Amino acid sequence: MMKYFELQFYDNDSYLLEVSKVDRHKYITCPACKLILNKRSLIEKHLSTYKIKRKKYHLSGSYDGFNVVSQEFKDLYNLSGWQGLVFYPIPKSKGFYLIECSQQVVINETKRPVEFESKCEECGLYMGVYGSVPPYIDVDVIQKLKPNTFYRSNLEFGYDFEQGYSLFASQEITDKLMEYKLIIKKDLIEVRSI
Repeated sequence: MMKYFELQFYDNDSYLLEVSKVDRHKYITCPACKLILNKRSLIEKHLSTYKIKRKKYHLSGSYDGFNVVSQEFKDLYNLSGWQGLVFYPIPKSKGFYLIECSQQVVINETKRPVEFESKCEECGLYMGVYGSVPPYIDVDVIQKLKPNTFYRSNLEFGYDFEQGYSLFASQEITDKLMEYKLIIKKDLIEVRSI
């Protein structure tokens, strides 16, 4: 059975969205808990002003839960025929792309309990979601995954506007990323199957 890994994204010292309590009125928020409800749909609107400050990583993330990759990563993705990611060029940070994953996989919440904090009665979202390290995915789900495709977790982990999903890749993909020196072994957390 193919092994899968959660990829680690390093802080790039940036925000895609303006997320202070004063600025939240610009977004569709829950009237009760004030969580941003349309966060993932705001990418294209904010890309023209977005700039990453720390550009030394091939895989990095913003403080508000968005993932960024380098041109080298995108080139290898295209060359290898991988699937599952959508790339958005970042005009003010040439050679970098904000990515979104189109394929979702369900995390098993019973083997490694996931902690949910303050569920909003109005929107049903949680103020915080924590845990699942290492992530557990049911073996019958893993057996159906394609080795050339990236997958995202069904849950977004973190607190408030910082929540972001986990990104998973097969050993076939991670071996190639290491071969091209885009990641190192410590950038990976092995997915456990049950």
